[in-house]
Amino acid sequence: MVRNPSLRSRLLLFVSVPLLAVLVCGGIINYVIGLHYANKVYDRWLLDSAEAIGDLVNSDAGRNELSDQARILLQFSVKERNEFAVRSLRYGVLAGDDDLPQPNPKKPPDSPVFTEFLDHGQPMRMASVFLANKADPGDELVISTAETINKRRALARELLVSTAPIELLLIGVAMTLVWLGINRGLSALDPLAHEIRMRDAGDLSPLRTIDAPLEVQPLVATIDALLGRLDRMLRQQQRFIADAAHQLRTPLAGLRLQAERALADPRPETVREALTHVERLSAGTARAAGQLLALARAQAPDESLGAAVPIDLAALVRTEVAARVPDALARGADLGYVGPERGQTVIGDAVLLREMLGNLIDNALRYGNRDNAVITVELRTAEDSGCVLSVQDNGPGVAPELVPRLGERFFRAMGNGHEGTGLGLAIVREIAERHGAELSIANHADPHGLRVEIRFPPLATS
Repeated sequence: MVRNPSLRSRLLLFVSVPLLAVLVCGGIINYVIGLHYANKVYDRWLLDSAEAIGDLVNSDAGRNELSDQARILLQFSVKERNEFAVRSLRYGVLAGDDDLPQPNPKKPPDSPVFTEFLDHGQPMRMASVFLANKADPGDELVISTAETINKRRALARELLVSTAPIELLLIGVAMTLVWLGINRGLSALDPLAHEIRMRDAGDLSPLRTIDAPLEVQPLVATIDALLGRLDRMLRQQQRFIADAAHQLRTPLAGLRLQAERALADPRPETVREALTHVERLSAGTARAAGQLLALARAQAPDESLGAAVPIDLAALVRTEVAARVPDALARGADLGYVGPERGQTVIGDAVLLREMLGNLIDNALRYGNRDNAVITVELRTAEDSGCVLSVQDNGPGVAPELVPRLGERFFRAMGNGHEGTGLGLAIVREIAERHGAELSIANHADPHGLRVEIRFPPLATS
């Protein structure tokens, strides 16, 4: 079983890595600073030794030679090599080691010169001073003292080692404080978790965001959006169940009544009449179920369907009208299309658009003129560069006071002599709104009949 990673451990890791990097960088900086000050101290000692040798040389008589006691004091060292040299620009090396390199003669006036070199593979540092030869006024003395740099590095390492435990202790204290701070910060999520845990299963209202930390509010907003989508889907499901119960209750009761009638009177003519009613009720029930599913699909959340794509509405309408011509001829109706063959593009879902047009044609066939019915499907360009799809019949129309209610679920204009579910125009309205289109229904006098228009918005230009 894979264990879920801990947020506390991740945060501590994210903080500890920079702290360890700071520790390493601090150690390097401490070593460099320690080496710098060790160099300054030992350079000062070399320079003082060179100046002391110069004073001794200028005080001796003759050829400026050092006494044996002075040589022993200058070259004595238990662990390190100390060397010196006294040079005359006129007479050469007067005392000390001939192997010491000659310092650069190009120097600022009265300034010491420091030189680094290798002596038998060992790095050394040398300080040189330039003095006037009191025994020979025309001559100049160069006094040089040198030693290995091991003591400098050893001193820098000692400084590093002495400060490392303090830095480690500070890092440990910082990590402890960070751990406590992380725990304290994550405890701010406890009220939010408690609120979610204590909610009822049916409570899909938004969470309280006033007590949530600023960094957590995007997560809370995402959860609220999810709760909102779940609430809409549950409401849609409940409405679908209510619609199905409302729409199927009557035909199912009729089916049961006809079955009881046939069982009660087994005469052939009675059974035949009952079966005729059963067939009619079954067809109506199947149509109602299909329209309920179409309405549920039209009301479904956007994310539950395919992405909206550009669709040639002219080609889609022509194809759908051509597919319904045989059905119209079977009912004695004249179904025609007026509009372009191609070129009217909308953004939407082709399945829903076909469902919308199919319901409009069904309504026109069902409620149009019974004799010599003429149904015209028209597609034209609107003034705002959008497009308008209209379906008009030559039927009796609808009473003016009932026109505003067309499109309500289960509403049917009475007195037209046709049975229906009252869902056709409701499906059309839902699909139109889903595509950002406007639905308008009106009676027309010339030509006479009911006209339904869907006005699609123009395509957005980038």
